[in-house]
Amino acid sequence: MSKSKIIPLNFGFRGKPVSRPFECEILRSKRKTLALYIKHRKVEVRCPSRASKAEIEEFISSNRQWIEKRLDEEALRDKELLRIEKGGKIFYRARERTIEFKEGRKARILINGDKFIIQGHKLTAAKAKIQVEDFLIDKASEYILPRAHALARHMGVDHKINEIKLRKTKTKWGHCTSQGNLQYNWLIMLAPYSIIDYMITHEVCHLVHMDHSKNFWNLVDSICPNSETYIQWLKDHEHRFSF
Repeated sequence: MSKSKIIPLNFGFRGKPVSRPFECEILRSKRKTLALYIKHRKVEVRCPSRASKAEIEEFISSNRQWIEKRLDEEALRDKELLRIEKGGKIFYRARERTIEFKEGRKARILINGDKFIIQGHKLTAAKAKIQVEDFLIDKASEYILPRAHALARHMGVDHKINEIKLRKTKTKWGHCTSQGNLQYNWLIMLAPYSIIDYMITHEVCHLVHMDHSKNFWNLVDSICPNSETYIQWLKDHEHRFSF
């Protein structure tokens, strides 16, 4: 796949300029159609090897409204990214709270209305980040592990569990192997309990069905009805949990 770049892209549909320039990367291959992707606030066009510059420009111009909408959405998501710092915002239990640093010998985290208070001695952003990580891991150990085992016992599959791990990952909220190893991303503890329960259910149900077949989703919905609402909630908000 060959690459070329247009920086910036200033043309528009029927000669009308776009509202702002943006970087565009052209990826040529043996594919038969043109396609658009937005990655890291850049426009990526995948096109046939023989596509002309005029064809590509017309394709991009005709989709300029979609491009600008997606770029605006990405810009908003960037603003909502979680940064553990004094005065920062944290989306905890579906509620945006302001991070406050509080001096104290005992390291702890307190939730008081719209305040997410991180207490510690001579706090820095780096120390606060470690405290939040420890806080979420402890919460996950206290909540996810016993509930996963309890659900598995209720379903008669607790004997299939070999190990349950808590691990911070970039792309997955949970994972289950055919060997009975379950893994949960402890960042999920930032979400509402209904979302956490859905994730617990999802992975435990894989002990019965190691796929995403209709039978699997029927089983999930028998425990967590309307699972699609939880899936959509995660899609809409998961970018606010990583740090």
